[in-house]
Amino acid sequence: MAAAYLARKSLSSVASAGNDGTPAPPNFVYPAALQIDVMGVASTSYLDIRSIFSNYGNPIVWVAAPGEAIITTYPFSTYAAGWGTSFSAPFVSGGVALMQSLRPDINESMAASALANAQFVGPDMGNGRLDLLMALAALPPENGPHK
Repeated sequence: MAAAYLARKSLSSVASAGNDGTPAPPNFVYPAALQIDVMGVASTSYLDIRSIFSNYGNPIVWVAAPGEAIITTYPFSTYAAGWGTSFSAPFVSGGVALMQSLRPDINESMAASALANAQFVGPDMGNGRLDLLMALAALPPENGPHK
């Protein structure tokens, strides 16, 4: 499977937890349900609480990120606001990309562990809402010579 292949290459996989507003059993939403190789992402509001539409549940959600009224590009050279866990997952992907750009020596497991240092937003929301400052501070010391 592609997610396992990426993990072997030290690359991270991030996926939306879904927008049914239900507790997601581990086999409900793919690829987020592939917990060993994929980090599932739930959505939070601007008040830092679970979005009403966001699936939740610790078996599937690793972290949460903002997912309401996210301004994004839209057809015909315009912008629009979007809602959903599909808007939350890119924040986590971008956080992983930032960590790997600053620290090319980290692998998927190290990135996931660092991202687990998040802000508590309630039960069943995995490790909490993404906090990049806490995640970057939690990275283990760099291996090898400094560049």
